[in-house]
Amino acid sequence: MLFVRTLIFVLGVLGSAGAAPLYVNGAPTDTSGNEMTSYVQAEAFQLTSASTLTGARIWGFYFGDLGRGYLGSLSWQIYADASNQPGYMLYSGIATPLLSGGTSNCCDGISIQMDFSLPSIALAAGTYWLGLHNGPMNETATEYFYWQTSAENGTGKGKEQAAPFGNTAWVDNNLEHAFELEGFAQSESQGEGVPEPSTWILAGLGLAAGCARRRARAL
Repeated sequence: MLFVRTLIFVLGVLGSAGAAPLYVNGAPTDTSGNEMTSYVQAEAFQLTSASTLTGARIWGFYFGDLGRGYLGSLSWQIYADASNQPGYMLYSGIATPLLSGGTSNCCDGISIQMDFSLPSIALAAGTYWLGLHNGPMNETATEYFYWQTSAENGTGKGKEQAAPFGNTAWVDNNLEHAFELEGFAQSESQGEGVPEPSTWILAGLGLAAGCARRRARAL
């Protein structure tokens, strides 16, 4: 039992040292947004040091029944910056966010918070773009599901790309959008004095073995 408790403690330490807000573009203003199905919407974000992204939180809104606008998943992309607009696509995927809210009003619609994981994306310091699309990328009809806006901040305003995605130019959508990125600066997990996860686990196993030996001698 001591061995099991030690492992639980070690894994608990790893979990408690997990993702935290790494970049915050602002909270939703409940005033406006941009449609996410007939477009890919993109927002810039800046990293001041080499970092690993592990998750994202955005806010959307819809009208009437949720099933009418939200297609059940979000396609996401991470782009390099190319002269203040999305450039080369570095990473992409599709996520099924955890939904919460759905009660407050936004633009005569319903506001919803959407949280989803990213697959540990390592990025150097610099400017990047988060792109989002409602449903898989082959969905192009207007579904009236929107990425909510945030207050103006120091980054440039968002960009949008109409279907066929990847073949049309990025244009200004004239809004800032509400989102947060979770993760950690790489120095926090890999810097001097901060053990790698494998080191924590080995240390926990050693501690458990040592405690077991002492217990055996006591008997």
